[in-house]
Amino acid sequence: MIIDADAHVCEPPDTWTSRMPSKWGDLIPRIKRNTDIDADVWCVGDTVMNTLAFSVFYREPGDDRPHRRKDDFPETPRFVDEVHPSSWDPSERVKVMDEVGVNMAALYPNLGLTMPEPFQRIPGATLDFQFDLIAAYNDFVLSWAERQPGRFIPLAVVPYWDLDRCVREVERCAEGGHKGWVMTGTPEYHGQPHLDDRHWDPLWDVLNASGSPVAFHAGTTANPAEYMYDETTRTVGGSRVRAVTDVVRSFFDNAKATTNLLMSGVLHRYPEMNFAIVESGASWVPFMLEALDVHYRRYRPWEVRPELTADMLPSEVFRRQIFVNTWYENLREDDFALLPIDNIMFETDYPHPTCLFGAEVQDALDQNLTALSPDDREKIAYRNAMRCFNLTEHDIGPISGLASTGALS
Repeated sequence: MIIDADAHVCEPPDTWTSRMPSKWGDLIPRIKRNTDIDADVWCVGDTVMNTLAFSVFYREPGDDRPHRRKDDFPETPRFVDEVHPSSWDPSERVKVMDEVGVNMAALYPNLGLTMPEPFQRIPGATLDFQFDLIAAYNDFVLSWAERQPGRFIPLAVVPYWDLDRCVREVERCAEGGHKGWVMTGTPEYHGQPHLDDRHWDPLWDVLNASGSPVAFHAGTTANPAEYMYDETTRTVGGSRVRAVTDVVRSFFDNAKATTNLLMSGVLHRYPEMNFAIVESGASWVPFMLEALDVHYRRYRPWEVRPELTADMLPSEVFRRQIFVNTWYENLREDDFALLPIDNIMFETDYPHPTCLFGAEVQDALDQNLTALSPDDREKIAYRNAMRCFNLTEHDIGPISGLASTGALS
């Protein structure tokens, strides 16, 4: 069995036109042809919000399987009819999952909905509009789980920049069946208080009551001011050099946010609430935990922050409540001396540029984790994700059709 703890939905052309109130008219997000770059792009009104679909899988004439184009990888499809339907159709995605042996996948968004800044440059994009747009996205991602029961873990976007409305949206989504929450770990970059501020207690209360984890996905913890470049250094798709530096930097943004979370007191006040630190790997964890523990003992922060305690180190809190993902890392025997096996989940990142696809999925589990016992490999393949997302085996759907025959399938 395999649970993919990080996959992505690409939003199809009717995501918002079929779900948002008609009163918003031309503001409702639509895909439009941009003649300047000869590509389809997402627009809110006349403002370009993002590229078409952050997927590297193309639809090829006469072949139903998704294809990565070797001649221009990692470029993404420019036009709607080039996008392989597994990028944005749950039934087509299940076919891909069946073929590689993935039973269930957690679903993360693409269009930068975890921050308010994109809306601030759009005339007429009021808070009412923003919350209708995010609610429509949350309904869309839930529809994947409804259309393919047992195959997807739908995660709702948390629009934290208006706390009262945010709490109501979380309550609505929890009642609807969402199984996790995607938000930033660095609200201070978006004009909001730090995570340790008691301002957030109403949100933590409702998230904790849901029994589902909060996820900081790579990119959601970034400082947007550090990722803004003029047209000479960054195109709509991003230069390949920037793509390398930005993605690696986003991993360390997540590590920094995890450090702040461990010292915020939130985990101590909500000891049953899980957090998933997603698409940033796992190998940085031992250094972070060792550094935190050493300096925690030395500086005695519990003397000034009552939530923190002298008898529980940051590494122990991490092991109790925080999960991380691995996909490309070749983890060696020495890595596991300090790496907490019970806190590592597996991901494919489909359909993004560095995702695992085809035989790569089983190779990652069979070859990259050879230092582990079969029991520990099962933990990474699916058991840890079951704990993180509070799943039972009855929640997980079976694979049908042609499935992988690897050792963990």
